[in-house]
Parts: sequence; C-alpha cells; structure tokens
Amino acid sequence: MAVMIRLKRLGRRNRPHWRICATDKRAARDGRVIEELGHYDPHKGNEDKVSIHRDRILHWLHEGARPSKTVKELLGHLGIGPTGDEIPPRPWPTKKAKQAPPPKAAERLAEEKAQAEADQAAEADAADTPEADTPPAESADAEADAGDEANA
Repeated sequence: MAVMIRLKRLGRRNRPHWRICATDKRAARDGRVIEELGHYDPHKGNEDKVSIHRDRILHWLHEGARPSKTVKELLGHLGIGPTGDEIPPRPWPTKKAKQAPPPKAAERLAEEKAQAEADQAAEADAADTPEADTPPAESADAEADAGDEANA
C-alpha cells in the first residue's frame, strides 16, 4: 500500500483549515485516513500555523510514506526534510512590499506630478502680482453701461 502524507480539508466556506494525515494514495482527499498527524490553519500567525505530532510524522517518513508538495513545504518550515532528516527550518514568507508601477505608468505619474506642481507655481505667481490695484476692464464697462441706463 502506497502511503501519502497529505492535507484533508476542514472548516467552512472561505475559512478552511487542514488536517495533516497519513492516507492511502488511492483514497479521496477528504476520505478515509490511516492516522491524523497534525493540523494546519493558514489564518493563524506564522508560529501557530502548523501543529504536528513530530514523532509520528518521522515514523511514517522512515516507513516510506511520501509527503505531498504542500506538506513538504510545511515540514520544511518546521525543520523536517522529505525523508525525515533534520534540516534548517525555512522562514515563513513575509508580506511583499508594494511593487513599483511599470515603466510607462511611472513616466505618466511623474509627468502628472510635474504638471500639477507647475500649475500650483503658476497660481502662486498669479496671486503675487498686483492685479488687485487696477480695476478690471470688464467692471469699468459694466459701470459705464449702468450709468447709460440710469440716464435713459
């Protein structure tokens, strides 16, 4: 009988957690298991994600059980190799930093920022000029029209 160490899905919709099980290779994913060896909850913190019965996992690995790809990765984080030997634990992945935008988008954003700064500088220069001292031409024309209407 070919024994695999793989995950069995539990939990509810959009909130899964997994049991690490020794099972016959031909059995269904959530089907009959030989032995439950631990559990994996991806929603917990890095140190609490995986809980295993280390001696039983080592027993099954020494007996020739093959871990699935995902179980290999989980065991690697705990310092167990795919054949049951001790290896240095792999660190858990950290959240990726926000990536820079593609080159064309970066150029467009830089141009938009430069244009916005130029517009602000132009507005500041316009506010500094003494246009407030001289009356606008439109207001003088409006006063003359008002005077003509009053005379008529």
